[in-house]
Amino acid sequence: MVHGWSVAVVVPAHDEQALLAGCLEAVVHAAHRVRVRADVHIVVAADACTDLTEVVAARALADCHAAIVRLDARNVGASRAAAITAACDVLGGRSSGRMWIAMTDADSRVPVHWLERQLRAADAGYDAVAGAITVGDWEDRLGDMDALLRDHRRSQRRRGTRPVHGANLGVSADALCAVGGVPEVALSEDTLLVRRMTDAGMDVLWDDGLVVRTSARRSVRAPGGFSSLLDELERRGAAAS
Repeated sequence: MVHGWSVAVVVPAHDEQALLAGCLEAVVHAAHRVRVRADVHIVVAADACTDLTEVVAARALADCHAAIVRLDARNVGASRAAAITAACDVLGGRSSGRMWIAMTDADSRVPVHWLERQLRAADAGYDAVAGAITVGDWEDRLGDMDALLRDHRRSQRRRGTRPVHGANLGVSADALCAVGGVPEVALSEDTLLVRRMTDAGMDVLWDDGLVVRTSARRSVRAPGGFSSLLDELERRGAAAS
């Protein structure tokens, strides 16, 4: 049974007017799924935005417990950290219960059971839930990208590597605080965070059945991140054909 949780959903966004509405619609549906048993606050961190990201966020979240945080860091780790701070400030004054931080990305769509599944793991004693991602639409990419990505993931597993995705990650606020918060770095803040947690002996649930759909876009927001990986796989596929 999921009960007694305050939940902060944090979404970093840099010029995301095209995809953010779909992301937030999915987050709102997931929040409604747990609304009887959890207090959910959604925060969008609008980082160095020059488009209508904030307008889109305000419209999508008009009927929710939500906020928009503005910053000019151009740094996804700093964006997540700013959103978490803002959410915890609000939730800390509203509830004395346990607090859970759920993270996703502005170009992603979470499943309706996303928060429910994370909170069940939290009730079972896990400090974090690291879910999987899939790509919803490959139309902007060339070649058999599905197969290339599957091969890459099999290679990771053979090396004993588990991918961490900021688009599908949940952590308890207590555990997050114990490891110093989200690393405010521009790349791999999610991987570094989970590594700190596992190094500290915390319990991480690797839930490959909890899947978030993300985009295959070419417009990279975080150089070296998932879009950059897709670029590299696409180049390998073209070279091999």
